[in-house]
Amino acid sequence: MSGETAEGEPQRLVADAIVEQLVEWGVKQVYGIPGETSLQIVDAIRRRSDQIRFVLVRHEEVAAFMASAYAKLTGDLGVCLSIAGPGATNLVTGLYDAKMDRASVLALTGQVGLQFLGLGSFQEIDQHALFEAVADFNEVIDAPEQVTELLTVAMKQAIVGHGVSHWAYQRTCRRSPCFPT
Repeated sequence: MSGETAEGEPQRLVADAIVEQLVEWGVKQVYGIPGETSLQIVDAIRRRSDQIRFVLVRHEEVAAFMASAYAKLTGDLGVCLSIAGPGATNLVTGLYDAKMDRASVLALTGQVGLQFLGLGSFQEIDQHALFEAVADFNEVIDAPEQVTELLTVAMKQAIVGHGVSHWAYQRTCRRSPCFPT
């Protein structure tokens, strides 16, 4: 974890809260490729490697297909992770596979900072529009206070609705200290 509290304890970041939620919902593995917009989550998974593991793949499309196959074979929630922009676009084919077979999949994607949206910044695309047709739940999280509730809704939608949920986390949000819930 990054930094320390006034009491000298490690500071709990939003990325840690995300991984804690995944573990609490029984997620055992996350498929994906680490990158600048996903490193904090991959690092938080590493810190909880006794409960959850990160499965490195060679392409984001494979991550989505693996999450879909895992969900179909086990009946559990499959989770894939990608960076913002091009990485996120590579998930779409595998997520459509999950959608068509009613497999419960959560796609976690990075997102550039809100101040860069709409400016044509590096790796900036309209991810919300991209995932609108494939995901039953499709939200961008931009405040630490939203994490627990909206991630719970995303997982619940995917599991109960037997479909795809897309949950994008904004760059500055995942590095922020997490507030107690």
